[in-house]
Amino acid sequence: MIVRCIANTGASLPAANIDTRRGYDRATEFPLTIGDSYAVFAFTIFLGTGWYYVIDDDRLDWPTWMPASLFDVVDGSIPAGWKLGYVRLSADDQRPIVSFPEWADDPAFYERLVDQDPVAVQVFDRRRREIEA
Repeated sequence: MIVRCIANTGASLPAANIDTRRGYDRATEFPLTIGDSYAVFAFTIFLGTGWYYVIDDDRLDWPTWMPASLFDVVDGSIPAGWKLGYVRLSADDQRPIVSFPEWADDPAFYERLVDQDPVAVQVFDRRRREIEA
């Protein structure tokens, strides 16, 4: 799945995505380059709309989630083997996740990846190579 950035500020977000408590307002600037394409490593629903996990211009070792409204879909093919999972971080923070099985089946996968757990990093590096190929 490949998406192309068409906007990179909160000014382009739908009203449903504006949530100052979570750091999203009309002045928010996202580390994305308009016109660049990004591989999608997972997608979810948050604040009532779609969000994509991409490696943004900060080039962290893990994908970060960005509002889908900032992108056009270039290639909407969902990689073979991806699954639907459900993340329950708290009573107020629950959402579906569609990604490769190791992520979809493990609600703590993303946290472990960000914390640089060696197993999660190894899995993500392998899946990243597959997705970006």
